[in-house]
Amino acid sequence: MLLKYRLLHLLLGSVFLSSASQANELPIEISGFGKVVGGYLDDPDLAYQGYEDELSFDRQSLAAIQIDWQVMPKLSLTTQLLAHSNKNRESGVEWLYLTYEVDDQWQIRLGKQRTPFFRYSDVLNVGFAYHWVTPPQQLYNGVLFPTYDGLNVKYRFGTQDVQASLEGYWGEFNDEYNIANLTIQPDIKNFHGLIGNVRWQNLSAQLGFHSGDIDLVLEDLNGLADILQQAGYQASADSLSTNGNVEVLFAGIAYHDIDYFVEAEVIKLIGEPIVFPTSSSAYVSAGLYLPPFTIHTTLATSHASYPPRVNEIPLGLAPQVDQLAFAYNQVYASLAKDSLDSIGIGARYDLSAHFAFKADIIRLRGKQGQRSFFDNPDNSNRPAATLYQFSLEWVF
Repeated sequence: MLLKYRLLHLLLGSVFLSSASQANELPIEISGFGKVVGGYLDDPDLAYQGYEDELSFDRQSLAAIQIDWQVMPKLSLTTQLLAHSNKNRESGVEWLYLTYEVDDQWQIRLGKQRTPFFRYSDVLNVGFAYHWVTPPQQLYNGVLFPTYDGLNVKYRFGTQDVQASLEGYWGEFNDEYNIANLTIQPDIKNFHGLIGNVRWQNLSAQLGFHSGDIDLVLEDLNGLADILQQAGYQASADSLSTNGNVEVLFAGIAYHDIDYFVEAEVIKLIGEPIVFPTSSSAYVSAGLYLPPFTIHTTLATSHASYPPRVNEIPLGLAPQVDQLAFAYNQVYASLAKDSLDSIGIGARYDLSAHFAFKADIIRLRGKQGQRSFFDNPDNSNRPAATLYQFSLEWVF
């Protein structure tokens, strides 16, 4: 199945390139966006999202170009090329898909697309589209699979006062990304979801369910599980499984008036593979529109946990068994937990219809003994710091 989508990418790319010479004759639209983001963390012993106690511009700055080609009246091709300043984030083709508008109600997309987990998933890289410098890390943290190769079907319906849609997708994901201090490349099959949206005047709401079957290869972890199984500790071996199902439940609500806004999102992640913690995250954000300024504040929280370890390996029976128990316990001790509370204030100044300047101050308080999204916390202390960020963002 993955090969089929790789071939689709090549086919779409070939079709686009073969038509580039006819650009003057074809309805092609070129747009783009970008941002230069600076950040500083006020604690010399911590790092957060790569920021430390010196001003840095290379963590979240980016630039992108999007090309939309109306191949036929109902068929279009979209590709987005993204360049990151952060060397740990992959640059290249972010989107590449075909869209077929069946009629005013039905839409079908096929190809590499953004996974619609959250309210701002589609525009996560387009900082100009929201009020923060960076959306709340507790939800928008990159743990979930950012894109997928597959099919998306949307049905739009409603009345003059109420507009609604149902969106379903199915596909797969196989690419490297970081989770819990690990670089993994999961093979995700049967990746699917259903999202409902409704809008009534200034009020909008969203509900979503997502699920996928994951197969991971982590040599050290898989090797330890094999040893435990051979030693007869089957329950301990099963608890280290890197295969299983991941489910995501999501709800969001927003009210945007001409003078102010309030919005909130909440998510529940339930994972069977050991590297995926069970977590709950939420935020509420409110602000005032004072053109050309927007001022806002945000409260966010997250709580992460793992299933309790299995206590079936006896201690003191033999040195080899003690070593096995120690290795098993070390795995659980190394699992990163990201429980974090934060409060932030910020302001946005729209210089024009295409440029905006933003500045945020966020106070971060983690939980003692947990990573709490910090890169290098001392487990003997509760990680806490203040993040200062500012950005210049644009669209064209």
